[in-house]
Amino acid sequence: MTLTKTFDRVDDISKIEGCNTRGIEYRWSTFSKVIATIPVGQNALDFGAGSLRESFDLAMRGFNVTSIDIDSELMSAYKSGYDWPANGSLHRIIAASDLTDGLSQISDQKFALVTCFDVLEHLQYPAAVLRLIEPHLTDDGKIFITVPNGRTLFELAFRFDLLLARATKRYMRPGEPHLQRNSPKKWKEIVESAGYEVLQHDMEIGFLANTAAALVQLPLTLGGRILRKLGVHVDALALSERICSRARMAAIDRIDQKTKSIFSGLYGWNLLVASPTRNRTIDEDSKSRQAKDPEPLRPSLKAL
Repeated sequence: MTLTKTFDRVDDISKIEGCNTRGIEYRWSTFSKVIATIPVGQNALDFGAGSLRESFDLAMRGFNVTSIDIDSELMSAYKSGYDWPANGSLHRIIAASDLTDGLSQISDQKFALVTCFDVLEHLQYPAAVLRLIEPHLTDDGKIFITVPNGRTLFELAFRFDLLLARATKRYMRPGEPHLQRNSPKKWKEIVESAGYEVLQHDMEIGFLANTAAALVQLPLTLGGRILRKLGVHVDALALSERICSRARMAAIDRIDQKTKSIFSGLYGWNLLVASPTRNRTIDEDSKSRQAKDPEPLRPSLKAL
């Protein structure tokens, strides 16, 4: 049986360093500067590990890595695609029916670092899940988070597609839909309400490049879907890549870099570094937000 590698990032770089998207090679230092301060040999948790791209990066850096996701066969297939280092680092895969089941399998193990990349937007109760992760962090542990900005054109389109799929009862693969569409401010509040202090919050994937890519990709994707139903095959992705060529997107990115101070609130992704607030005072607003956020005993969760 051929596995469908929906979230395959094997050929991309780790989000600890950046990401290749929208025809642009984005690079950032938000995470790499922090990870450089964590001693080699510590335990790291890759939560919602997907294609194991970050797990491999962490192992290469000398971390003992635990990877949690929901499909053991797919994770094993991804693992075989990397040349894992012989540096003494350990790698453990945990596959479970949902992410909370995966967390229950790590017992009382503590981690100096947790990566949670492109996961929370897929969960119904992200703050509840972050609270379940928090006890597994060491007192000075860090969690790296990436989540999309709900204000962007891509996220508006994803929300419409989700509503349409629900109305028409169209099947969506587990972990595919974005169940959250939050602003940067709201994402920060969610993290804080779960018992963390946000140490850094940056925005990446420029507004103009992200919007230009959306204006090309979204109509082509919809058109391609309609044409396939009519029996006509169109490679919408290849066509969009020709239109959004590297040269064109690089020119737009240069404008994004000069206008970030103006448009950062409309950038595509949030990059957050946070740590537990155990020995610090949580302000009353955070306590109030935490009280309002539902925390079911076992929320229904799906990973990337």
